[in-house]
Amino acid sequence: MAPRDLAVGVLAISLTIWLRLYYSRKKKMPLPPSPKGYPLVGNVFDMPPSQSWITFAEWGKKYGGIMSVTLMGQPFIIINDPAIATEVLDQRGNNYADRPTFEMANLCGWDRVLSRFVFSAPYRLRMPNLYSRFREYRKLISRVIGTRGCIEKFNEIEEYQGNMFLKRVLPDPVAFESATRKSAAALVLQLTYGYKIEETGSDPFVDLADKGMLEFSEIMRPGAFLIEVLPALKYVPSWFPRAGFKRLAAKYNRSCDELAEVPLAYVREQMEIQYTADLLSQPDLSDQQLFDIKWSASSFYSAGSDTTVSVITAYFLAATKYPHIQDKAQAEIDRVICRGRLPTLKDRPSLPYIGALCKELARWLPIVPLAAPHRAMRDDLYGEYLFPKDAFVIPISGVNFLHDPKVYRDPMLFNPERYLGPNAEPDPADMGLFGYGRRVCPGMHLADISIWICVVKAVAGLTISRALDENGVPLDLIADVTDGIVLRPFPFKCTVKPRSEQVLKWVEDATSDAQG
Repeated sequence: MAPRDLAVGVLAISLTIWLRLYYSRKKKMPLPPSPKGYPLVGNVFDMPPSQSWITFAEWGKKYGGIMSVTLMGQPFIIINDPAIATEVLDQRGNNYADRPTFEMANLCGWDRVLSRFVFSAPYRLRMPNLYSRFREYRKLISRVIGTRGCIEKFNEIEEYQGNMFLKRVLPDPVAFESATRKSAAALVLQLTYGYKIEETGSDPFVDLADKGMLEFSEIMRPGAFLIEVLPALKYVPSWFPRAGFKRLAAKYNRSCDELAEVPLAYVREQMEIQYTADLLSQPDLSDQQLFDIKWSASSFYSAGSDTTVSVITAYFLAATKYPHIQDKAQAEIDRVICRGRLPTLKDRPSLPYIGALCKELARWLPIVPLAAPHRAMRDDLYGEYLFPKDAFVIPISGVNFLHDPKVYRDPMLFNPERYLGPNAEPDPADMGLFGYGRRVCPGMHLADISIWICVVKAVAGLTISRALDENGVPLDLIADVTDGIVLRPFPFKCTVKPRSEQVLKWVEDATSDAQG
């Protein structure tokens, strides 16, 4: 036998033995530990109706860093340990770059929008055409805001909208949350489309965005639609009995169309310097390129403001509940800027406590309680457990990771100083705040700068304190969040005043002189 044939034979025998050992081991490999469940339906009756991350955290104490549930035959791997999440979803990211498909979102037209892709865009091996579109969206977004350097050209807009945030809050301090929401939407709309909102009354573009996000939250609510369990229902005609979900999908599809078409028409009339105009300025755009630009832009427009609102609202709550935090932040600004003006983005390197404050706001009341699910593209072995092909893998990266006492000392204590000094604790951005692997949020740099500019303006310009009841007694505050895809602090009352008369003049000067 020739040496080459012998080598090939040895290799074939070795491979055969390895495969037999691998698959015999795999057959013996169990799923991660799980509640017992029932035949056929699995753990359907164990699933919580709301705030599922709380239940998952309790299960994590019992079952450890990884566990599983099975719903109607579909395995879900739940990761309660940040180190495991990093190892699985970052270091083995090629196997977990896929997303499950949400059929109701598809029917409603959200398969065209990146915010939907963040939740459920499939990877190339399963649906190559859809993956190619997802990849093109990310390329477009990365080209415009993918790095800190890219977004510097938007600094003027960020500054203008930060000052406008103060201007909107000061006339009606009781309605600070609506002013915050309006400001977040105004920033995203101007960055994306060069559009300045109507300052009095409602704005049609803001209303479109709010409507779109309300509908998206409804269709993504776990267990809301039977079609997610029985995908074949998508072929049922809309006139069929009990097919109200099809009629609802048609209605929401029209809303989704408006979300992209209406602002794009505006941009074509007003070609200023912002995300969409920058991309539209390319010569000889094809229909497919125009489609990609339109729907990648609508991703910012529809969802870009929600996370900012949550973090800024959390600042008002923290400043009310912990006045010494507000005092320290204001002292830093006064020391650096000498109270002669409002802070700007150029001051950011000189304001480390403000930076730490923004990190702590994201950690204290996490924006997203559950990371978007990944899907295993191949069988994977983790320790003694099997992650089977097509299993949904969900890291509980909100409360569970960011309130982990092994990572953050006294995790329920609001303490920006935990990020300062030689023994600084991990940045929440490194703990899955913006996702994992190839599905990390492409807008994380924009979110970071948008939150910082609003927080620093609020610290410099406002004094926030506890509201009083009818007897003059300070109202108690509860630091807790609502349910949903993006969490929001429960409604609360506080007193908001300008720090000084000078602040009113600075705001007026900054907003009247700025070009935006």
